[in-house]
Amino acid sequence: MAQAQDNFKRGTAEMLVLYLLEQEDMYAYQIVNELNRRSGGCYRLLEGSLSMILMRMEEAGLITGRTELVGKRRTRRYYTIMPLGREKLSSLMHDYQEMIFGIQSIIDFQKEETE
Repeated sequence: MAQAQDNFKRGTAEMLVLYLLEQEDMYAYQIVNELNRRSGGCYRLLEGSLSMILMRMEEAGLITGRTELVGKRRTRRYYTIMPLGREKLSSLMHDYQEMIFGIQSIIDFQKEETE
């Protein structure tokens, strides 16, 4: 079961990160916490995994990052969604909705057959 959840996470992480960043700029730890909070603890992503995702997305021009001073010495890297990221999010959300509809159709069809 854990393998299936890991695969699902990998397939949805980029979409969910873009979705959060569309709402507001966030830093990595904030993204991890927000995913966990909004999912009721069901969607946990390690900060190290998220860092790789953020790096890939930044290199692809989907997001951009800026470093801000927090306190006297500490810095945080805040991420902002770019126009290309908004386009990608729209495409991913469309694909996700189609897939969910297809899966639900399969489940409903099997229920009808057994009734």
